[in-house]
Amino acid sequence: MIKKTILDILFVLLFPVVLSAQEATLFKQHNMKRWGIPAGNYSGITNIGDGRYALVSDKQDADGWAEVSISFLPSGDIGEGLFTDNILSKKSLSKSRDCEGIAYVPEGSFFVAAESSQQILELSPNGEPTNRTLAVPACFGQNNIFPNYGFESLAYNKEKGIFWTTTEQGLRTDVSAPSSPENRTPTLLRLQSFDANLKPLHQYAYKTDSPVIKKAGRHYAFGVSEMLVVNDTTLLVMEREMNIPQRYNRAKCNIRIYSINPERQQPLTDTSKALSEQDESAFVSKKLVCSFSTNFRLFGKKNLANYEGMCLGPKLEGNRQSIILVADSQNRAGNAFYHLKDYVKALDFRP
Repeated sequence: MIKKTILDILFVLLFPVVLSAQEATLFKQHNMKRWGIPAGNYSGITNIGDGRYALVSDKQDADGWAEVSISFLPSGDIGEGLFTDNILSKKSLSKSRDCEGIAYVPEGSFFVAAESSQQILELSPNGEPTNRTLAVPACFGQNNIFPNYGFESLAYNKEKGIFWTTTEQGLRTDVSAPSSPENRTPTLLRLQSFDANLKPLHQYAYKTDSPVIKKAGRHYAFGVSEMLVVNDTTLLVMEREMNIPQRYNRAKCNIRIYSINPERQQPLTDTSKALSEQDESAFVSKKLVCSFSTNFRLFGKKNLANYEGMCLGPKLEGNRQSIILVADSQNRAGNAFYHLKDYVKALDFRP
């Protein structure tokens, strides 16, 4: 008994991350190409009911989404997918809106977070803009974001009619520079909620983990890539760090998903004050749900996936909730030897 206790203590000291209670079972990645789903730049996904899901792409030149069906096994893993249709506006855009997040509102419309304009736009069921938008506070304006680090996420609480979003990295008024291997500090974010009338509701201060990758390659990204409302007391936040070296070998994507309970957190009372000047107590507490990495090795694993989207799957037995993650393959970018894949992955989450 004494020996076992000593071993337990040593294990906690040596492996604290392993013992930080993970609340989700991770299943394997599934390549959507196997199911005939077209290549894309899938950066967001939302559940639209009856086993159907809408995938938004960040490089499409028209408003809309790809609709797919996804079935689940009793284990909670994904069983099969099926491409249904492309729902696209008949009006072509002059350029991509860089659509990063999508949320379905059960009354029949969709909201899409567009990073290029820092707007969150409503689309009708046929993909056409309705000219309604969330009233985004001025602090999130284009001039106050670092390049390519604007709105990346969008979540919706259908029970309360509340939307959630945040930027991938901190605003210029809140941090001096983006977090990176050269600036190994957490980024400071404003989690913004909106009410059913599309008006700003509350802001919460959120601090990410620090970057762990030691050297930035030809492509590097860090910050929050998605949020998801599970229920009234659980909001999931996906932190993503991705690095592609110059010659691609040893490319890596680290994913950490945290839960926060907005009901038990205090919103910012002075939103005009820079987050860097806020008290430490102003930042929400977060709890690790799960973490994993994907990699590309010339001689080794080749499962690299840059996860950017997250949505609810079906309810499972025992008060379990399935969650779907989707990766952006950059339209299955690659060469004669290797191509990125449009992966989806399921989590079995216990709120």
